[in-house]
Amino acid sequence: MKKNLILVIFLIIILIIIGFIFKNSNTKKGTSETEKPLILNEGLIVADSYETKTMNLDDPYSTFDVKYPYFKNADVSFNANVETFVKNKMDEHVKNSADSWQARYNTQVRGDNIPKVPATTDDKFSFISDFTIIQSNSSYISFVLNYGGFSGGAHGYENKVSFSYDVKNKKVIELEDLFTNNPDYLTYLSEQSREILKKEFATVSEEDRKNSDPEAIKEYVDNIVSMIQEGTEPKAENFSVFTFTPEKIKIYFAQYQVGPYVIGMPTVEVDRE
Repeated sequence: MKKNLILVIFLIIILIIIGFIFKNSNTKKGTSETEKPLILNEGLIVADSYETKTMNLDDPYSTFDVKYPYFKNADVSFNANVETFVKNKMDEHVKNSADSWQARYNTQVRGDNIPKVPATTDDKFSFISDFTIIQSNSSYISFVLNYGGFSGGAHGYENKVSFSYDVKNKKVIELEDLFTNNPDYLTYLSEQSREILKKEFATVSEEDRKNSDPEAIKEYVDNIVSMIQEGTEPKAENFSVFTFTPEKIKIYFAQYQVGPYVIGMPTVEVDRE
């Protein structure tokens, strides 16, 4: 009788332990499945968090190939600002194209045969826009919009503008918001940018030094260093086009801002402090 009682108690203890282990295992499993999509699976760019919009104008002087993003996590005003910006740049291009063509028409000489408006699509000026997404998730949006084209002159034009947005707090992110612990962030960006740009554009290889006139090399280096210095002065407008990730900030410089036309539109990427 005593042996049977001990056996029953032993079996009850075993069942209690097994039940506790099973319950604890399910609890951990449930927590993991709930938290994993929120913490581990969301990257910088979440699929289907934005869509590409297009826009066109029926204009006698110019063609348009316009793309811009619409973000599903942003409020109406943010998306409206992006769309309004694109529309304004299209309107500017329309005016410049009309003025440029009419100037051609009015100043043509015998034999030019320039019509009052372009005769074919191939004769028209052009405007394009596209974008690059850096972040689009449940926390932040950050992207750069590229726009430009040709409306007369020696060559076309290209510009960039950036938009950054705090999804949770529904507010536009300014450059200073990324450096809350560094009030002297403009000096930091200036120094970092200068170092990177000089290394890339103001450094002359030994081979070039051997095959080029020393005075010409000195003049080139002096000129480009001067442009870099001026274009990276610690002023907010010099770093106004930017995108960011949790670790980095990327600065986009305009044509002629930090060098001649031939170097294009350089970018630098620095650590966030």
